[in-house]
Amino acid sequence: MQIDHLQKDSMNKKGAEKGDLFLLLVCFTLLLLALSGCDPTTLSSSSHTQNRTFTGSSTQPITYSSNPSDVLIRTFYGGGLQGSFSFGPQVSIYGDGSYILGLDRQGKLTTEELQQLLNALVNTYGVLSFSQQRFSDVQDENATFLELAFNGKQEELIYGTSSSDQDEYQRLGRALTAINEALKGPTQPYKASAISLLVRQTFSPDLHAHIPSWPLTDFTLAQAAVYECGPVPPDETSQNAETACLKFVIPEHAILLNGAQVQSIKEMLTGLQGDFTEQGLYYTVFLRPLLPDEVTRKQLAMFGSDQEIFRGVPLLSGKVPPIPSQTAS
Repeated sequence: MQIDHLQKDSMNKKGAEKGDLFLLLVCFTLLLLALSGCDPTTLSSSSHTQNRTFTGSSTQPITYSSNPSDVLIRTFYGGGLQGSFSFGPQVSIYGDGSYILGLDRQGKLTTEELQQLLNALVNTYGVLSFSQQRFSDVQDENATFLELAFNGKQEELIYGTSSSDQDEYQRLGRALTAINEALKGPTQPYKASAISLLVRQTFSPDLHAHIPSWPLTDFTLAQAAVYECGPVPPDETSQNAETACLKFVIPEHAILLNGAQVQSIKEMLTGLQGDFTEQGLYYTVFLRPLLPDEVTRKQLAMFGSDQEIFRGVPLLSGKVPPIPSQTAS
């Protein structure tokens, strides 16, 4: 009986010790939480699947996708009637902190650097709470288009020449500067995982240079040009008709190439663009690298003249359609 009593006392003591240890751990955890909450500017993050949430310099959390193919911030320049055309964005910043400048240079922000930039955009410059989205009084001028995708919002802000709401206008200008300043780290050449084909018929080739014949048999250049840019409109004032497609405005479609097709075309080109001849006609060909989000979305991010909002260019993966009978030559 005495032995049983001693065993019970020992078990009770061990249970009490475990309880004390548990209470001590709870108190220590609560203390850490209290200390971390003392500084409202601390950028603390917590990951949940592909989303990440952190608290910046306000009490409102900021949530963004951490997926490396999801665009958080993107800028274009163009939209006016001044003959501007961009084959791709100026800047693309992705959820994992990677960024691409144009279509040829890439770098990487740390998680802390990315969150500091998002915090500045949301809490310092307030870009998600502006009373208006367009800051451009001149309808036909080029402007900077800022695309934002975080905190559950998709915003497009336009920064040109504006006389309205100078406070928001100036804050937007500073926000764009902050984005560019954040991307001053080392970069390296961007290596795309896929290439698209863009084709337009040209009436002013350099006939003094060697112009190779189109090497592919999968589809003709005439097919590609009509599919992407539509038929060349008639010109009653000149023998050389012209199309604005891929010169001033974005195409209707683009074509995704496979590896063998890319290799065959590259062997004929110096760089990523050049002229080809086919059936006595001439075409300008562009090999356009795909950005990470374009691969998953199946559309190109381009911007042209006379364009007020961003719209993606659908990317065809498969057989190029034949030329419609009414436009076939």
